[in-house]
Amino acid sequence: MPQKTIGEYSEFTLIDQITKKFADLKKRGTIINIGDDGAVFSSKLHTAHVTSIDSFVENVHWDSRKTNFYDIGWKSVNAAVSDIAAMGSKGTYITIACNLKNDMLHVEFIKLINGIHDACVKLKISVIGGNLSNSKTTTITVTAMGTMPTKNNHILSMQRNKAHIGDKIIVSGQIGGAGAGFQLSKKKDIDEKKLLQIFHKPHARTDIAERLAYSGVQCAIDISDGLLQDLLHICHASQVNATIHREQIPLFKESIKIFGLLQAQEIALTAGEDYELLFTANDTVIKKIKRKKIPFYIIGTIDSKKIEKKAVNISLVNDKNITKITKNSGWEHFGHE
Repeated sequence: MPQKTIGEYSEFTLIDQITKKFADLKKRGTIINIGDDGAVFSSKLHTAHVTSIDSFVENVHWDSRKTNFYDIGWKSVNAAVSDIAAMGSKGTYITIACNLKNDMLHVEFIKLINGIHDACVKLKISVIGGNLSNSKTTTITVTAMGTMPTKNNHILSMQRNKAHIGDKIIVSGQIGGAGAGFQLSKKKDIDEKKLLQIFHKPHARTDIAERLAYSGVQCAIDISDGLLQDLLHICHASQVNATIHREQIPLFKESIKIFGLLQAQEIALTAGEDYELLFTANDTVIKKIKRKKIPFYIIGTIDSKKIEKKAVNISLVNDKNITKITKNSGWEHFGHE
């Protein structure tokens, strides 16, 4: 018996299936939940909120020939929530807009909302609304919202423009796993489950976002476009230069085993979608992070102010060799910025 497409269901039937699926994620403070024209939630006085939006587009962010809609749902939520984690929030709500093809199989639609649901359960956030429409290209757009941590009525936001000379450059975990997994997803002769899992099912670091902000971290970004490009964003916003030591970059042993050390480093430097946090901190703040038992890896230093009228640069140190990286350095990854 042929499987039904979503075009054989009414829009309202599909929306009802979504509404029922996410009913269990209603959070305290939600007054009117998913299923109405708008969501209503209460907020404490003197509380700041953060919001960000992200889209996943067919044949841009995933290959339509190798589509796993559960993974797409999972990744779209984590990618959006990662942006507000980089600001210091653990996330509270999301809204999600799905533009879907009329011939999409209904079982694939169910996989998509299951992936979204399970990601929300893992991140402890609620879906409070969204939109569903027919389209020639599948697009998943997620708006993430969260509450910012505060101390003595002061907002503890982490921003790209708060890096200071002398700060250590730090990553919250091993990187390059998603990039390595992406490379392996195109190969049929290597089945490295851990790296493929990191690529298909990333985790936004909402588990440490608030704790970093409370420790005094002021400057952060999530690694979505690659370590070098995201660090350049920080350098440009803060008007500083930086030095990175290649041997200090935390890599996955599986990536080193398959690709070799130099290529594994290159993947970590230029590939995106790790969604670990890249941040800067002085020695006092680092001591506080240690006391909170948050794992981290120091990979370099903010070493100087940008020279007026010159581009910011990152000195990439490998033994005694130093490579200068700027926005105009010719790295292909930066060409798409």
